[in-house]
Amino acid sequence: MIENKLNRGTVYVFLCGFLFSFGGLCMKTVPWGALAINSFRCILSGLTIFLFTRIAHHKIRVNKHILITSTAMIATTTIYAMAVKLTTAGAAIVMQFTVPVWTMIFGILLFHKKPRRGDVLACIVVFAGIGICFYEGLAEGRTLGNLLGLVSGVTYSGVFMGNSHEDSDPMSSAVIAQLASGIAELPWLLKADFSVLNSKSWIALIVLGVFQMGLAYIFLSIGLLTTPPVTACLLTGIEPVLNPVWVGLFYGEPITLLFALGGAIVLISVTLYSIWNSRQEAEGAPG
Repeated sequence: MIENKLNRGTVYVFLCGFLFSFGGLCMKTVPWGALAINSFRCILSGLTIFLFTRIAHHKIRVNKHILITSTAMIATTTIYAMAVKLTTAGAAIVMQFTVPVWTMIFGILLFHKKPRRGDVLACIVVFAGIGICFYEGLAEGRTLGNLLGLVSGVTYSGVFMGNSHEDSDPMSSAVIAQLASGIAELPWLLKADFSVLNSKSWIALIVLGVFQMGLAYIFLSIGLLTTPPVTACLLTGIEPVLNPVWVGLFYGEPITLLFALGGAIVLISVTLYSIWNSRQEAEGAPG
């Protein structure tokens, strides 16, 4: 029975990462600005998650930690949407995937945790990979987009840190964040030119709201109940791998060799660091 629950949990987390991976392609497909797209998808996703909470009889709660987490989530979705429009989808998601490193850095700065040798090594290697990606983007004029992608990783770490608090509620934070973000950016959506949308654009918008964010967050919330953190990290790592693949196949966005090198360094080092960090915390070792 326990094994079946664990297996179902890993499937839910995997499906979440799979759905997340379509974000770049769908955003590139819609000929709108970032804020208009984000408003539309956040309203749809917020309503989707809210509908699930009603069906599951999950009460929406509001407290300080939930609101802080919601604020971090609003910043993350907005900044990431802007990054995708200003750089390649691959660069934006790889920059955001640096979440574990930023979480570690904030732990050192805010909670005065003593850095371990593994922490320092991870920072050096990850930022080396980031440096390669930024260097590759200079020639193409994608520096701002890459920077925004990196900032979305910083704000995303706030989501994880907020959800780790005992008074947190990921589902409540997601509903509040998605609806608040959608309403706050509604002026850009109302100014958007709906006449430029074709069938592919409409499908992309619906997928973004209902599946890529709404259903994905529901799957993640369910999956994390029975999936160990290290396993969840590995499974959601499919997002930065598949994201540029979908964009390359169906949108024609190229991936340069130099970016592939930098991106590989970031993805591999962050994944290895997450595994190492989970084992260190489980063993209670000083590192």
